[in-house]
Amino acid sequence: MAFEAKYKENENFEIHLSGDLDINVVENFKNEILDKYKILDKNIVFDFSDLKYIDSTGIGVIMTVYKEAKDKLKTLTIKNANRNIYKLFKITKLTELFNMED
Repeated sequence: MAFEAKYKENENFEIHLSGDLDINVVENFKNEILDKYKILDKNIVFDFSDLKYIDSTGIGVIMTVYKEAKDKLKTLTIKNANRNIYKLFKITKLTELFNMED
């Protein structure tokens, strides 16, 4: 499945992900998102409503983005994660770091 990220700027920097966030796309995604976020002073919201799969490298990128936001004293929110992805974040205790919304 192809991966796609759509960005929207309003009061937050919103990233809508679809497809699979895995080892095949993670490096390009990381560079793209960090380049865009460098100049922003906003909270980050990931919309996972169309994200089908995330592997450990995908989680690593989310952690990298989280650290960037934290350095700017901003928050990272994940919304609309499917049941399996939410469960993975719960098991790894990442739900304690990120704001998780339905």
